[in-house]
Parts: sequence; C-alpha cells; structure tokens
Amino acid sequence: QLALVHDSAITGTVRKFTYAELKAEVVALAAVLQDQGVGKGDRVIIYMPMVPEAVFSMLACARIGAIHSVVFGGFAAKELATRLDEATPKLIISASCGLEPGRIVAYKPLLDGAIELARHKPSSCIVFQREQLACDLVEGRDINYA
Repeated sequence: QLALVHDSAITGTVRKFTYAELKAEVVALAAVLQDQGVGKGDRVIIYMPMVPEAVFSMLACARIGAIHSVVFGGFAAKELATRLDEATPKLIISASCGLEPGRIVAYKPLLDGAIELARHKPSSCIVFQREQLACDLVEGRDINYA
C-alpha cells in the first residue's frame, strides 16, 4: 500500500513510496545517523525543501530517539546560524538546493555560511544532491545522502 506520495508542482513529477519502501529509506538513514554518532536525545537540524527525503529524515530521527528541528529551507545564513546556536545539533541534514517558481535556491552556500557564522559547529552534514543543482561537499564534514 502507498504510504507517501510526493506530487511536485514545481518539477511536475510524482514519486510514490509504499510502506515497505518508506521503512527501507528510514532504516537506512537511521543507520547512517547512528554511524555519525547520533543517538537518543541528540539534536538534528533538518534544513531541506519539501521533498520525500525530508520526511525520511524526520522519521529516521524518531526511530533512533533523536530530536529533530525543521528549519525552513532557504533561510539566510545568519538566521540558520542562530538556529544552530540555539539547537546545538550534532548533525544537519540538508539538500543542495530548493526550487521555487522560476528559480533555484542554492542551499549549500547558505549552510556553509551559517556554520561559519555559528558558535556551535555540527560534527557532520548529510547533503541530498538534487539533480537541478549539485554542490561541492566539505571533506571530513559532509556526507552525500545517496
């Protein structure tokens, strides 16, 4: 049975996930979070557009007992830095970009700028590379979502 349907008005695509597919995505991401040292009570910021991977991220955090904080995708670096200092996340899950009517919003430069501005530095970032705009990853910190 279908568990999740993502119907994007921006890209004109529809992605469908059964309960089994949803669980497989969540279990895999939860394992990556644990491999990065995230556990029960740790905080994770999710800085993503409205994509299925954002849902997987929230559920993966819940699966391992981590606390997630969703930050509006596309927030400027200064505002995101404030959230980093307030939440003190162990890890951030983000995307390379977001899509708005008529334009692509590059998230990764905003994320990098926020980490530079913030007093609190997360130990790692998981970055979902979108086909509309790929980004460079910071070696030793960033992990490709795939």
